Amino acid sequence: MSFWQKRWPIPVLCLLLAILAACAAFLLRWRRSKAAAMEPAPVQAIQSRAYVSKFRETPVPTLPLPYLSSPAPTPVPGATPASAPAADGLLGGKYAWRFSSDEILTDHTYSDPTVSISWDVYRDEINYDRPVTFFIADVLVQDVSSFRTAFSKSKYNLGGTSNMEDIARSNNCIVAISGDFSRWHENGLIVRNGEVFRDQRFTSDLCVLYGDGTMETYEPGTITNQEILDKGPWQSWHFGPELLNHEGRPKTRFNTGVWGRNPRSVIGYYEPGHYCLVLVDGRQGNYSGGLNMQELSELMHALGCVRAYNLDGGATAHMTWRNDVINSPSRERKVHDVICVCFPSRS
Repeated sequence: MSFWQKRWPIPVLCLLLAILAACAAFLLRWRRSKAAAMEPAPVQAIQSRAYVSKFRETPVPTLPLPYLSSPAPTPVPGATPASAPAADGLLGGKYAWRFSSDEILTDHTYSDPTVSISWDVYRDEINYDRPVTFFIADVLVQDVSSFRTAFSKSKYNLGGTSNMEDIARSNNCIVAISGDFSRWHENGLIVRNGEVFRDQRFTSDLCVLYGDGTMETYEPGTITNQEILDKGPWQSWHFGPELLNHEGRPKTRFNTGVWGRNPRSVIGYYEPGHYCLVLVDGRQGNYSGGLNMQELSELMHALGCVRAYNLDGGATAHMTWRNDVINSPSRERKVHDVICVCFPSRS
């Protein structure tokens, strides 16, 4: 037997290894090119934040500090000067300049005698190791009944889901944010617009908005459902975790398994009648990398909230203004329930 007859497997194996290496290199280049095509470039990313809506021309400002400016009258073209709200309202005479005697709606604001909402979008390229883009809706209400929730198909027990835009449209929402996907849980106390839909022991942190406008968050085992019901809840959400301790300071330990950087949906509380809805976009490269739970806690503290509660985020994290989604969800996902403020004249 000749030398090459004895050694023929070696060059064949080398050839096979070369072919495998070439295939692996091709697959790696293909995956990288696909990922690059999916990840928006910085300018494209900024323009994609629901920039399919009429807010297309609104630039994303670099984040100022503090995030929410101190109250100061801002003239609204065509607005009717407001008299001080009734003393028995949740806010009494506070923020009187934010209300108006007639309904006034602009691209970023709404006001009437009992409701005032303004929203804006911020891009933070300073405080994190990646860009983070988020939306803040500042909500003032004189009556807690203006702060509502709505279900897909208007029914809690159908268990179905709908597009955020459809829920907003069917409920005449001014602003809405994804809720806690209440039908996904089997436990917890679920109260919506004053009606109790489920009365089970809560195993995740609970958030309760009471009829007097106060908002509290509770860890499991710290209060009973009956004690909450005795205090007259208007809304309750079972998702979590709570983001601030009961002194209003950031937390470092959280009752959740979803710790990492993700899109986030949050409700914040300042005082009876004053709330905020915060939507953090994420999973979108140079547009917005999302926030982990510690960063989210610190953000809500920086906003000045004394209570804050994490809702269903990820691909569920959506915010609408009127009937349009104004953020840039990581992907489209239908939702079961939303937190919203609705047009009083159309509800």
